[in-house]
Amino acid sequence: MVNKRFFMPYKNNIILFLCCAVPIIIGSGCSLNKTQPSQYMEITNPKFKDDINKNITSLYPDRFKAIHRVILTFLEKEYVLDGYLFVDRPSREVKLIAQNDLGGIIFDVHFIKNVEKTIHSNISMLGKKRLEKSVLRDLETLYLEEPFPSPTLFSDHHKNFVLSQKEGPITKELIYKQINGQVRYQLNEIRHLENKKCVYTISLKYGTGSNNLYPEFILIQDINMKYKLQINVRYVI
Repeated sequence: MVNKRFFMPYKNNIILFLCCAVPIIIGSGCSLNKTQPSQYMEITNPKFKDDINKNITSLYPDRFKAIHRVILTFLEKEYVLDGYLFVDRPSREVKLIAQNDLGGIIFDVHFIKNVEKTIHSNISMLGKKRLEKSVLRDLETLYLEEPFPSPTLFSDHHKNFVLSQKEGPITKELIYKQINGQVRYQLNEIRHLENKKCVYTISLKYGTGSNNLYPEFILIQDINMKYKLQINVRYVI
């Protein structure tokens, strides 16, 4: 079981973001379970497409820790959780402890992608299989994504760049927006579409000024698992 003490040596480190526990409401460009309109124009410049595709590797630091304040909506009930996260991207490793307001551990997970995984849960609502299909999938999608093998790049009517990759019945889309005055592209949304309907989405909201490198608020919605996560993030580098 992951020990919460792995955060203690970092308590005096610089905290890049400090977000309040009140959820921030942000809009999603992908309406769940509704057919998405085809308003894309393909971009065929191979170098530009490659540059956008590689952007996912610099979305976060190679290694970091974070504290998540989470509101989980599941089966029409809301749960407030605190998550203690460790990510080692080069090693493809993630550790997460989820606690309730009283400090009791609800679940913890530790996995190295495609190598090993350990899951403990103290409530039946979030059993091992459900956590594997939801929380592990969310963590991999957020923190361990790699460049797509053969993507297609589009621009949409909002002047976003949409990187698209077909994987079986699912089409994955990464929506980037260029930062004004900078040659840098910010990931704003991740979408999974099935039969042109959005079934899974992650929306990302960044800070302002100098605090805009990493998402400070994350909204995850999954129509198949029937849950929603609202995550306020504090990073400890």
